[in-house]
Amino acid sequence: MALGLRKSGCSVGAVLAFWLGNPVLNPATMVFMGFVLGWHWVGLRLVTGVLLVFVVAYLVQWLVGDAAAPSPVPAIGGGSDATAAPAGTGPARSEPAPAPAAPRPSIWARWLRALGELSVGLVPEYVLLVLLLGAVRAWLFPAATPEATGVLWTIGLAVAGTLFVIPTAGEIPIVQTLMSHGLAAGPAAALLTTLPPVSLPSLAMLARAVPVRALVAVAAAVAALGVLSGGLAALLRF
Repeated sequence: MALGLRKSGCSVGAVLAFWLGNPVLNPATMVFMGFVLGWHWVGLRLVTGVLLVFVVAYLVQWLVGDAAAPSPVPAIGGGSDATAAPAGTGPARSEPAPAPAAPRPSIWARWLRALGELSVGLVPEYVLLVLLLGAVRAWLFPAATPEATGVLWTIGLAVAGTLFVIPTAGEIPIVQTLMSHGLAAGPAAALLTTLPPVSLPSLAMLARAVPVRALVAVAAAVAALGVLSGGLAALLRF
């Protein structure tokens, strides 16, 4: 959907706000998190989510400026008066009748064609990146122990969470399980903040329509907010 919005002419900031807000501020995810982890975690998610959607997206829009959208939909030229003669010049010259336009494919045919093009371009890339990340998950997410605390754990898991891909609301059972094995609140908050909004596959796919420097800025902001949320969780003794 983010790719479609961008190719339809939406600004980079609007596309990023939609892309980040969809997983981060999802109401169903919030309710699920409140019942599973506690409502104080929901408050932390709201703070980081609002910063991502309304501040980071705006700043990235300012950074890239008015970047042109790729392959904009062409405007339909020629109105009803396109061949009208100028005033005072007499009747318009006769023009040869235009060739009849080819019948336009149905909406279902166009939808299937767009789906096929998107699948051929994105699905192999997505599957490959997910498989690669799955192969190195043992290094990205080492076994949590009661010693899994401190700044280094928070930074490391913030970076890992920015790269890794999960389904919607998948961060909640992941964090719950790791905390039950001894993961401290700071690194857990870093994961809870960085896992939902972006991932390496989603960044790679969106690079087709959004400037790379904008995506790098978003990824860096997500990782930084992960570290910040980890510090807040540790300070507030979650």
